[in-house]
Amino acid sequence: VEHLLDDLGTLHFTCDKSLNPSLNMSKRAFLVGCNYPGTQAALNGCINDVMSMRNLLIKYKGFDAKDINIQIDTDSRYTKPTGRNIKAGLNQLIKSAKPGDYLMFHFSGHGTQIPAEGTDQEADGKDEAICPTDLNVIVDDDLRQIVGQLPKGAHLTFVSDCCHSGSMLDHDQVLISGNKDGSPDRPQSQIPGLQDLMGAMLGRGIDQTPREIPIGLLAQMLSANTGQDVKPGNIRYSLGNIFGADASSVALGFLNAMASQAPPQAAGCLAMLTGCLKGGSGGSSGGSSAPGGGLIPGLPSGFKPPAAGQKPPSDQQLDSDKGILITGCQSHETSADACPSGDKSKAFGALTNAITTVVSHRPSASYYEVVVEVRNHLLKGGFKQNPCLECDLKYKDEPFICETVTTAPSHAAV
Repeated sequence: VEHLLDDLGTLHFTCDKSLNPSLNMSKRAFLVGCNYPGTQAALNGCINDVMSMRNLLIKYKGFDAKDINIQIDTDSRYTKPTGRNIKAGLNQLIKSAKPGDYLMFHFSGHGTQIPAEGTDQEADGKDEAICPTDLNVIVDDDLRQIVGQLPKGAHLTFVSDCCHSGSMLDHDQVLISGNKDGSPDRPQSQIPGLQDLMGAMLGRGIDQTPREIPIGLLAQMLSANTGQDVKPGNIRYSLGNIFGADASSVALGFLNAMASQAPPQAAGCLAMLTGCLKGGSGGSSGGSSAPGGGLIPGLPSGFKPPAAGQKPPSDQQLDSDKGILITGCQSHETSADACPSGDKSKAFGALTNAITTVVSHRPSASYYEVVVEVRNHLLKGGFKQNPCLECDLKYKDEPFICETVTTAPSHAAV
């Protein structure tokens, strides 16, 4: 710290910010809500979730509204949350980060599981994915590759309020998981009366819609949108064919594997296809299956598809300190989109609503305390989903997102 006197003799203090990185720290958030209006998969509470999380960040965590990037699909004033736009927004959030920054990524919408290729039946190997509004799915591998660019010392909190959200970042350390009512030593709520209050308000007697697009419905919706013959058994091929260079890495990886294994007489055509995809032009707009009932035109005989639904090799896994994931449920479960008294304008995601309720009562709660409270909240409310906390142990007792910067008013009721 330096002491400086101006011409009037006034004493000023200056500080070398390089000596204290926290003075250069910034807080930025990327909030995404997909209600899928006008589709078979329409939800009601995802935009409300985004606005609730925005308010939480500003009121309790000191975020500036200008540093909160929002993508929703119900208002043309906002960027539409397509697969391409979501990946661009998340890349921007991560790549602009520096050590000491606090980042927040919140997704509210549908989740799905992408099966291995080559059969109409869902295979055991599946990749968890979030569903953008254009259904250009973003799988766990995509998220891992983007989050892997997070600089050391930067903090990223990822709240995934969708189905099949467990293990989205493939972290080795999972601090809270399993059934929330499965242990006799389950931690009890620290908010007096909250469980009884929320039991009356939530879960029981209200409309609930799973935030899931099953693979069959995803294929059906993609077929209707594009005119292509999309099936669960050709989903990766179809995603690459439809969305081109903007498709998920698992779709592009599948097409590249096809090209690399094609016989010489077909290799040229497949190389041309994958070359077009890399250029972003997308594939053909046709949709007929291969002769003889084949699901994938030009699939090489004896084709070996890339592995699906497996943890990445150890050298490709995220470092344990890259990202703190709070999930709406376990990877095999669904998360709820809830409408109190059937009023769609007041719908919410069960996870997001529970988080905002807990933080409004305990703004300084740690990650572990928030997830414990959320699970108690949902258990009492009658919700079946089991939120998880997946992160390095060192974050267990750290404040949720960042230190609280304002004192929340006391609440007699929620």
